[in-house]
Amino acid sequence: MTNDQLWTGTGCMIACVLGAYLYNLHSSVWGQHHTRWLRQLQHSARSNQFRTLIPVKIIALFVLCLLLISLPSQPMLAQSASTLANFSTSSIASTASSLKAARAEQSSTRDIILNEPPLATNAITPGVLDADTNALSKAAIRAQNQAARNIMNEQALQPKVLANGTKQFTLTAAPLVWNLYEQKNVQAWGYNGQISGPLLRAKVGDTISIVLKNELPEPTSLGFSGISIPAGMGGIPQHSVAPHASFQYTFTITSDMVGTHSYFSTTDMDKQINHGLHGVLLIDPAQGKEYPDADVNALFDIGSFVVDQKVEENVFTLNGKPYPNSPELSIQQGQHVLIRIVNSSAESFHAMHLHGYTFKLVAQDGHHLNKPVAMNVISVAPEETVDIEFTANAPGTWMFHCHILDHTMNPDDDADEMGGLMTNFVVHGTETDSSKPDDTMSSMSSMSSMSSMSSMSSMSSMSSMDHTSSMNEMAR
Repeated sequence: MTNDQLWTGTGCMIACVLGAYLYNLHSSVWGQHHTRWLRQLQHSARSNQFRTLIPVKIIALFVLCLLLISLPSQPMLAQSASTLANFSTSSIASTASSLKAARAEQSSTRDIILNEPPLATNAITPGVLDADTNALSKAAIRAQNQAARNIMNEQALQPKVLANGTKQFTLTAAPLVWNLYEQKNVQAWGYNGQISGPLLRAKVGDTISIVLKNELPEPTSLGFSGISIPAGMGGIPQHSVAPHASFQYTFTITSDMVGTHSYFSTTDMDKQINHGLHGVLLIDPAQGKEYPDADVNALFDIGSFVVDQKVEENVFTLNGKPYPNSPELSIQQGQHVLIRIVNSSAESFHAMHLHGYTFKLVAQDGHHLNKPVAMNVISVAPEETVDIEFTANAPGTWMFHCHILDHTMNPDDDADEMGGLMTNFVVHGTETDSSKPDDTMSSMSSMSSMSSMSSMSSMSSMSSMDHTSSMNEMAR
C-alpha cells in the first residue's frame, strides 16, 4: 500500500467518522428526542444559549482544515474534506434554524397561555348579575313582597275561559329586576313579572291551555312535574320557544294528576330555573277540596339564586323572597294547617324543620300516602313536592326553616343575621291562655339561639362545626 493510498484511506475514515457524528447530531434533533444531545440542545435553546454550541463545531472544522492544509498532495482527501465541511456547515445551519423555529413556536404557545383572559365565571354558571340598588322603588319592592304572600295564601292566576270551555293561562317569560334583601337587587327572569311564577290551578276534567310567551334573549320551554302530558309538549325532543315567539301546552286534567306539582323551564335548566323561571301547579279533585279538613292552606315554593359570580347556589328563597322578606304565616290556635312545599332549587336538597311541632307527611309528588308519617324534619329533593299537616295547638312564634345552616344566610347582608330559607309561623292564642307569654318567650329565645349559631357557623365557614351537636342545639 502506497503512501498516497494510506493518506487517502485515512482521510476517508476521518471524513466518515465526522460525517457520522454530525449526521447523528442532525437526526437526533428531528427524531431521537430521548438522546442526551437533544436534551442539551433543547435546554440551550430555551435558555437562549444555543450560540454557545456553535463554536464547538467550528473548532472541529478548523482542526479538519489544518489536516487538509498539511496534505496538499492528496486531492481525493481534500475533495472528501470539502464535501464533509459543506455537509457539516449545512447540518449545523439546518439544526440552528429548526431549533430557532421550535423556540419561536414554544414562545408563541407560552404567550397564548399566559395571555389567555381569565375565565368569565358568570358565563358558564347559572348566576344572576347585580342590579342597581336604586333600580326599584319602595312601592315596587312592597308589591313583590305581596306577590310572595299571595302565593303562600294560594291565590291563583285566573284563566281565560275559551268558547270551547278550555281554561287558558298565559305565562310571559321576561327579564326583570328582583329585590332579594336590603341593598340586593338582581337582574333575574320571571313569569308575568314575578318570582315564583303565578300559581296555576285547575281541577279534574278541565282542559287547560298554557300559553308560553318568550320575551327572553334566548330560547326557553316549559316542563311539568308529575303531569302526564302529550310527548310533543313535554317529552323528547322538548319543544323550544324562540325569543318573541309563543307556544301552547294543551292537555286534559285526569284524576291521577290531583295534588301539588311544579312547572319550570326545561331549556338550559340550571341557568334558567336559578334565574327565576319556576312556579306551582295545583290540581284539585273534580268535586270538593283535596284537604277538606284543613282550616289553613299555605304554599311555599323554595327557589335559589347564584349571586356574586359564584358557582353554587348561595341565595335561597320562599316564594321568591329570602328572610326577612319571606312571607310570614298567621294561624289561630286550634286550626288544622296544611303546608305544601315545592323545591324549585335547580341543584340543592333542603331539610325543612318547624319549631315547636311534630308534623305529619301526608303526600309526596302529588300522591297521598296510605299512612301519614310523623316527622320533625322533611328532606325535599329538587323538583320534589311534599304536603305536611299539623294542628296549631301551641301558641307562639315558631320558626320554619331549612336545617342546612348555610341555606339560612344571605351573602353580603350586613343588616340581618338570619336570611334565606326561614320564616315564622305565628300561632295566635286566646286571650285567656296563660301559657302564651312563656311559649312566645321560649320561641324567641330559640330564634336568638339559632341566629347566634348561624353567625358563628358563618365565621367558621360551616365546615368546622359538628353537625350532630348543631342539630341538637337548633332543636332546643
